[in-house]
Amino acid sequence: MLGRNRIKYLSSLKIKKYRTRYRKFIMEGDKIVRDILNDDKIPVRQLIATHEWLSTSRVALSGKVEEIIEADRTEIQRISSMETPSMVLAVMDIPETVLDYTEISGSLCIALDTVQDPGNLGTIIRTADWFGIRNILCNEGCADCYNPKVVQASMGALLHMKIHYTALPELIRMFSTDPAYTIYGTFTEGTPFYSLPPACKGMIVFGNESRGISEELYPLIQSRITIPPGNRMVTHVESLNVASAVAIVCSTLVRRC
Repeated sequence: MLGRNRIKYLSSLKIKKYRTRYRKFIMEGDKIVRDILNDDKIPVRQLIATHEWLSTSRVALSGKVEEIIEADRTEIQRISSMETPSMVLAVMDIPETVLDYTEISGSLCIALDTVQDPGNLGTIIRTADWFGIRNILCNEGCADCYNPKVVQASMGALLHMKIHYTALPELIRMFSTDPAYTIYGTFTEGTPFYSLPPACKGMIVFGNESRGISEELYPLIQSRITIPPGNRMVTHVESLNVASAVAIVCSTLVRRC
């Protein structure tokens, strides 16, 4: 069973400052945890599960998990961030990510300018993984990618991505000097996304849910793109959800790359 101090520690990982302090975060859910355990490249520090889950799990735990802890449903509920807690949680290391400028310059990546909704960020991470985009660049105004809601929405894709928090203007300015590298930006007006040629490298900038891309970045955007409404008579919707916009734009740019 979990002791009081352990429950306090695990519960603290719901809060960013404690995740930063301990360099740990929690992943919840039967499918997500099973996928992690089936991947030999992903270490698990602690696995916390009910007796029922451990006794019926067919996943090989020996040698894969540093520590296995049996807990009852009440204890897991105190740790969980979910409305309906799962029977299993995994405590993971927050990886040390180093910005590889060579990798960025030779691939397509996503830059997020103050995307604050955790659900949006998690969905964007999952979408980027689906399209084979490995790097997401966030400014400090973005939601924390290890926020429980982000982790849940990413459905495990978080573990396969490189997510960097950095000063976007300086970084974009650095890459904008390369004539073979395009900085795209999503706006309400611009080149329709469907007319874009495939891009095997470049940076796609998406802005805040309500304000869009900040004016500071305007001069650095080389290609303004937009997603026109399917029905020109639509007037009651100002813009698409940013996570939906990411999926649409990526589906066009990454084709045949």
